[in-house]
Amino acid sequence: MDDMMHVLFSVAGLPVTTYALCVVIALALGLLLLAWRQKKHGLRCDTAEIFALLALPLGLIGARLFYCLARLTMYMEMGLVSILRFWDGGYALWGAVGGAVIAAILTAKITKQSALKLLDALSAPAALVIALGRLAELTNGEGRGLEVITPVFQRFPFALYNADYETWFWAICVFEAVAALVIFAILLAKKPARDGEHARLFLILYCASQILLEALRADNFLHWTRVFIRVSQLTAVLVLAGMMFCALWRWRKASADARLPRKQVIINWVIFLICVGVSIWMQFAVQKSAHIPAWLCYTVMGVCAVGFGVTSHRLIMKNVRE
Repeated sequence: MDDMMHVLFSVAGLPVTTYALCVVIALALGLLLLAWRQKKHGLRCDTAEIFALLALPLGLIGARLFYCLARLTMYMEMGLVSILRFWDGGYALWGAVGGAVIAAILTAKITKQSALKLLDALSAPAALVIALGRLAELTNGEGRGLEVITPVFQRFPFALYNADYETWFWAICVFEAVAALVIFAILLAKKPARDGEHARLFLILYCASQILLEALRADNFLHWTRVFIRVSQLTAVLVLAGMMFCALWRWRKASADARLPRKQVIINWVIFLICVGVSIWMQFAVQKSAHIPAWLCYTVMGVCAVGFGVTSHRLIMKNVRE
């Protein structure tokens, strides 16, 4: 997210780009949706205002720190003070999510409300903000995949045309926006049976989709090695695994007749770990192997993404019967 093209105007000497303006609009719409839905989730009428005051700075700081940690070597060479140059760009979505979660917890403590209820209320607005933010990448040239060879797909919204290369590239940012909008629709339609259900469902669906969609990116993505480890993919897997371990603790505390059979828990964990291994293999094969077609690698990764979603949903949402 460090592209600084399409500067519209300056504020106090700092450039405001088309992308930045689109993100601000997305955040505003998300906060308005939260304010509209907060009573439906049993929250106080001033919850959205307090959350906004905390989430905007914490989300910005979190997004910046996550990005800089992922590229710490580069920032150490430039000087750690360069981390404070927020106006130079460089932000990561997962850091913003972390900042928003911290803001939600603090808001719940300040207002003496349930943090899980607030996170549930935030889930649909978060999906909307992500969808609009991905569409905003159309303004800065990010969110593109490999070259599109098939003529029938050489058109928007499947692909984006690059005039410099006179080539069509897959519009991954559009695919990610569509995935986020589907999650948004699911969350709006589904009524949570218990506190925290919407938040967990949002994370499961978003993480599972990101594991595949981030693999399709061929432009400016965060990575920790020169081989295949992409930060967003790894973070998504770790978030799912963390939620599954928390659910496992809850499973162990439940009575034998109320919890998922041990055999099914083990099988789902095994499938999850197999999906991790196969996804790493396929990501490596895309970059290093000339023997496996890229389309086959991505297809297998798509199947693994479904496996991530199904197994984690089973272990997180269905491990204990209410």
